[in-house]
Amino acid sequence: MLGGILLKLDYKQLFSVAALFLKNPLYALPTFLATKKCLAIAQKEFGDRHNLDNPPNAFRHALWVNLIIRNCLKWKKNEEQAKKWAKTFTDWHEKFAPNKPLARTMDLHNNQVGIFYYEQTKNLKMEDLIKFLKQTAKEAKQITDVDDTKGFKKSLVYISK
Repeated sequence: MLGGILLKLDYKQLFSVAALFLKNPLYALPTFLATKKCLAIAQKEFGDRHNLDNPPNAFRHALWVNLIIRNCLKWKKNEEQAKKWAKTFTDWHEKFAPNKPLARTMDLHNNQVGIFYYEQTKNLKMEDLIKFLKQTAKEAKQITDVDDTKGFKKSLVYISK
């Protein structure tokens, strides 16, 4: 996610992400490490299927924000700031990721639901977090329109299986 997107950024986008990290320098390394770990876990659990607009992708987004929060808390022990950063960064990513509106809406929604799930999972070990998020991904709701997410505030969503 992060490495691939950084290589595709133009000057304006690179400046934007640099400014984001300059405002939050303690979160740069934890965010990068969370992204790397998230991709490794998603690949192990689902193979390349996590790259589609499906339940494994919903899992990956929820895991990503959860790992960002967890990693950032190791550097700066302020849960609200870590959650705010996870939202800020993942929203930034979706703004610059080349996605169609429905896919962008799905990703933004799943990132937000992942932050919501953090409260329920913050004390879980990694293997239990993965189990929990895999189960929630199995229960994800299919959407066909950007407004569909409004009815699923606490559920992951996907576009197609």
